[in-house]
Amino acid sequence: MKPSHGRRNATRAYIVFLIAALTLMTVPVFTFADRVEPLVLGLPFNLFWIVLVEAGAFLAVLAFYLFEHGRGGDS
Repeated sequence: MKPSHGRRNATRAYIVFLIAALTLMTVPVFTFADRVEPLVLGLPFNLFWIVLVEAGAFLAVLAFYLFEHGRGGDS
């Protein structure tokens, strides 16, 4: 079974997003967020940054899953 062209594009987009999320959590970019002030929703900014990136990764995984497997269809 050969994957469709749309599925390959979704997989490529997903991989690019995960690389971007990993980059946001590593030293060159994370130094931007590595501070305590300002407090956002009662959290230090660096902890809020981590939660924001992880929530984005969760939503990306959810969207990729729904795209790959549909909404209760066959397969």
